[in-house]
Amino acid sequence: MIISHDRQTLFIGVPKNGSQTARAVLGQIGVDLVGEMGRHPTVPEAIRLAEAHFPGEAIAPTAIYAFWRDPVERFCSAVEFHKCCLPNSFIQLFPERFVGIEPHPRWFETDAETIDLDMRAVIDSISLLDILAALPPSPVPGGPFQPRGGNLSFYRPQSEWLNGAVVSTLPFTDYEAGLRQIVDRFGGDGASVEIPQINAAAGPLPKLSISEAEMLRAYYWSCPVESDEGTIISAV
Repeated sequence: MIISHDRQTLFIGVPKNGSQTARAVLGQIGVDLVGEMGRHPTVPEAIRLAEAHFPGEAIAPTAIYAFWRDPVERFCSAVEFHKCCLPNSFIQLFPERFVGIEPHPRWFETDAETIDLDMRAVIDSISLLDILAALPPSPVPGGPFQPRGGNLSFYRPQSEWLNGAVVSTLPFTDYEAGLRQIVDRFGGDGASVEIPQINAAAGPLPKLSISEAEMLRAYYWSCPVESDEGTIISAV
């Protein structure tokens, strides 16, 4: 979703994989393509956006980067974000639980403490597996994004953003070092760049039992398979 000014390097931001922090850093030395779409573009979408931004120029990046996160940890992070920032989404997903409770005045809320206590109590009572059960089946690549509950694309498989391209995936567990590496590829100074913490979890992520983690992995049923060159064949 950020392309270098020489159009040779592309960074694809996968939701809940540090994409907002990467935007803040790489957007200073590249071209941010997210604003053109309103959500994180996939590789093909990013190429089309870059073609529109650089009319008449060939868009054929020689390097495409993305961060890869353990799907269980990523799902837990998505739930934490969902519960803090999108309270009205839960009314659409679980209307029977919110009878008599007024919607929050804003769809996106940056201050979770402003959410009505009754609404907060219901949201907090909804388990991770309840949310998982409310999501649609794992999507066909290229299909429409989650329509019910708003744009919940942060629950979609990571592979949806990376399919159809050779992508060098960097481990989310070593995020800062990986982002500094990408900054260097963009022509910046990765060693000295300041990396902020944006959308960091407010507290420890929820822990799942072994059976719960297995159910989650069953939803994201395909496993990441990558060659040494970073080609994504199948991924969660």
